[in-house]
Amino acid sequence: MHHNLHYQLNYLQVTPPKSSLKIRLQVNWVSSLIYPTISVIIFLSIWELLVWFFEVPLWLVPKPSDFLNRFFSDFSIIANHGAATSITIISGFLLGIFVAVPLALLIVSSDFLQRGLYPVIVFLNIMPKTVIGPILIVWFGIGPLAAVIIVFLMCFFPILVDSMSGFRAVDSKLFYITKSMGATSWQNFYYIRLPASLQHIFGGMRIGIVKAVEGVMIAEFISSNEGLGFMIMRASSFMDMTLLFSGLIAAALVALLFNSLLLTIEWLMIPWKHQ
Repeated sequence: MHHNLHYQLNYLQVTPPKSSLKIRLQVNWVSSLIYPTISVIIFLSIWELLVWFFEVPLWLVPKPSDFLNRFFSDFSIIANHGAATSITIISGFLLGIFVAVPLALLIVSSDFLQRGLYPVIVFLNIMPKTVIGPILIVWFGIGPLAAVIIVFLMCFFPILVDSMSGFRAVDSKLFYITKSMGATSWQNFYYIRLPASLQHIFGGMRIGIVKAVEGVMIAEFISSNEGLGFMIMRASSFMDMTLLFSGLIAAALVALLFNSLLLTIEWLMIPWKHQ
């Protein structure tokens, strides 16, 4: 009976051929890199021409050619700070996923948690993270732990809300049907609820990764002694505009990298979405 059920549930999951998936994955990677690159080149070209034409001084707004030269000449320093920022983003973002997704399932499954816990989470989310930052510095000191917690707080709520929407979106009649076929609660979750919710969960993760990059900059401004945010603050205090703008470019590249990586994982985990 269970083997028969397992076969029928697997049959419901449509998986495209691997060759087709590989081709579409390559097209996705190319399109996700080419279009933003062309847009950035056009934007920087217009910027260069305007600064040159109006003779704007370097200490006010540098030309793209100035800070791009600085970006490559100090690449090792910027890369070290970029690596520290990336580790903080990964730590806080993964913590947000591992807490938010199971908690969303618990809240959706329990009226008590939905009425009692969810309003508390909403209230805590409304509090500005720049206010929470100094409190975390008092509790944990200046360092990566406080930065990871701020990133976690920034990306946790969008992932939670979208995961709850995904878990709620499943038609409850499906559970009655599968239970009548002998499915266990775990089989219902693994074969029906989780696949049906993945699109919503990844929607929340896409918002969450943007919030995570925003959060790591806030965290490194106020509670870190390394990372791109810290480097940008130091460059600002010394009026080193070329290094400041190089840091902004590096932060944008880090955000672009994580967004592309997340889109690729989504393609691999939800192949039926793109058919």
